[in-house]
Amino acid sequence: MPETYWVRSGRELLQDIDQAAVPPGFLYLWYLGQMSLVIKGAGLIVYIDPYLVHPRAQDPLGRVSPLKFPPPFAAEEVHHAMVVLGTHNHSDHINIPTLKGIFAGSPEARFVVPAPHKELLVSAGIPAASVMEAVAGETLAYRELQVIPLPAAHEELEQDEEGRFVSLCYLIRLNGVTLFHGGDTVEYPGLVTSLREYAVDICFLPINGRDLRRREQGIIGNMNFREAADAGRAAGARLLIPGHYDLFPTNSENPAFFADYLYRTYPDQPFKIMVPGERLVYTP
Repeated sequence: MPETYWVRSGRELLQDIDQAAVPPGFLYLWYLGQMSLVIKGAGLIVYIDPYLVHPRAQDPLGRVSPLKFPPPFAAEEVHHAMVVLGTHNHSDHINIPTLKGIFAGSPEARFVVPAPHKELLVSAGIPAASVMEAVAGETLAYRELQVIPLPAAHEELEQDEEGRFVSLCYLIRLNGVTLFHGGDTVEYPGLVTSLREYAVDICFLPINGRDLRRREQGIIGNMNFREAADAGRAAGARLLIPGHYDLFPTNSENPAFFADYLYRTYPDQPFKIMVPGERLVYTP
């Protein structure tokens, strides 16, 4: 079951990630905001959808938007990244300045992105040999890490001319724990069934939703808090964590709605609302 620890930022947070000794059968998670996680286990440090940019940065539509909080540290300060996962080509998920900064600090890291987006990284100066192409249904392995890409529907399932999905979710197996990172997605037929088959321990899902106002602004939506809670519960996840609600003022949600819905609908369902910079310790 999960335990939570104090909140940190800056060099102190990076040092915490570096020095944390993760026992077998455990997974340590650090939440960085939006859909950005760091996970550690079996001697590996993995970044997922890192977004480490200036507090006034471009939003996914290329507009300058003030963020609700600054990044916990600069991308160039990341000297320990071993694998970096990006779910799709929106700037708050595959953020090229962030990935370039991480590569500068962690030149041995492997970068995993949906196959249609490999060239984005290569054209930004990340060597092709450092970029692994993710294709739905094809398991990727790096040492003790297994990554199983699944399609993501943001808001629709979209494929390129070669039939490869341009947005992905990731099932991540590390140190005896299975984590599902939803990226940006709504529920679609077969998603929950797949998650049940993989016996997910932790389900990390977006809850910011979608509506006409945001659609008119070109903001593509995700699950809302009810849909995320229902999907995570139906998937049999042992722990639910909401995401994608706390960074952009124009595309946010109140996570208390998620907590209240779970309390009223599934009162026995464990969940955790995390604060950026917080560490969570999980073991099944």
